[in-house]
Amino acid sequence: MPALTKAQKKLAQAAEDSFNRTYAVQFGEERWRQSLYPALTAPTRYAALANRFTVANLDNVFSQEQAAKIQAVTFPGRTELSDPVAALGAYQWDASEAEATFPQPQPDPSSGLMTHWNLDAASLLAVNILDPRPGDKILDLCAAPGGKSVALAQLLRPDRYDSAAPTLGGGCLHSNEVNAGRNKRLASNLQSYLPEVFFKIGEVKVLKLDGTEPFSVRTLPLGPGGYDKVLLDAPCSSERHVIQAHVKAAQSGRVADEMASWRSGQSKKMAKVQAALLMTALKAVRVGGRVLYATCSLSSDENDGVIDKGVELVQKERKKAGVGWDFAVRSGDLAAVGLGDWAYPTKHGWLVLPDHPSGGKWGPLFFALLEKVEA
Repeated sequence: MPALTKAQKKLAQAAEDSFNRTYAVQFGEERWRQSLYPALTAPTRYAALANRFTVANLDNVFSQEQAAKIQAVTFPGRTELSDPVAALGAYQWDASEAEATFPQPQPDPSSGLMTHWNLDAASLLAVNILDPRPGDKILDLCAAPGGKSVALAQLLRPDRYDSAAPTLGGGCLHSNEVNAGRNKRLASNLQSYLPEVFFKIGEVKVLKLDGTEPFSVRTLPLGPGGYDKVLLDAPCSSERHVIQAHVKAAQSGRVADEMASWRSGQSKKMAKVQAALLMTALKAVRVGGRVLYATCSLSSDENDGVIDKGVELVQKERKKAGVGWDFAVRSGDLAAVGLGDWAYPTKHGWLVLPDHPSGGKWGPLFFALLEKVEA
């Protein structure tokens, strides 16, 4: 790669300065410089999600030495469940090994399905908060590469699941991705983790719809109001990726394209896409059903701001089209189940950040729990 010109270096430095100013204003100069930014430069911490369609836990997947160092991840929000089979089988290294990587997933010798999925535990927290239950009809609107869909499927697994005759027992999982390449990867991943029969009988489907289109909800297999719960992990600015690309490039004297091209107004542009996706999610869920809106963005424009925009758009729909529904924010209810041990409360939701005093080092991930209600 050719060296940057003086003018290019000046523009890149201006972008970096603007980036830091933006988030220093949002989070406070001292916290941004001394706590949050350094935490975001650290390697992402991963948890391992056991695929209970093929293994009960990871004891036999990892070496004896590795198995001795892993601990179960306990999530808030499902405290009434006494049966551990009904919980996500997620594992983390103990504190001394927090940044260690997990072994790569491998096919189970008996079933051929992959044993586990490595991902940030904040993503699993979001799935847990949506609270899928056996029999639920679930839409994962922006599903690629598929980790959250695999997690959703774990919680849809019936209490009396029979591996000899696998079925979701009336529930279903529809995972959507509009981008062709990512859709192909999503389908491949889900087929590697979930029993083949789920796809054959239509309990699990991979869709390719553009959720930003106003009428795309009409082409969903269950149509408007057909789903009990919808997960919307929306595309976002992903500032941690920008920061880590920047740090890596700086080590070799380069400037990362991600940082050089960053502009302060891009979150507002992204928020328009996210708000359109949120409207599709709300239209897809039934009255009384729930939507979990999530991003890995730090920007309040892409987080609470999208919920504010959703309120505005629903009001317009009610006046223009006479729709008979609205939505209520239920995120505040989660304080009672101990979510403060994971995240910070925001105007409409919760924000998991890697400098949280709990020391979990998870995130970033914002999420807001919404319920569709009669107007």
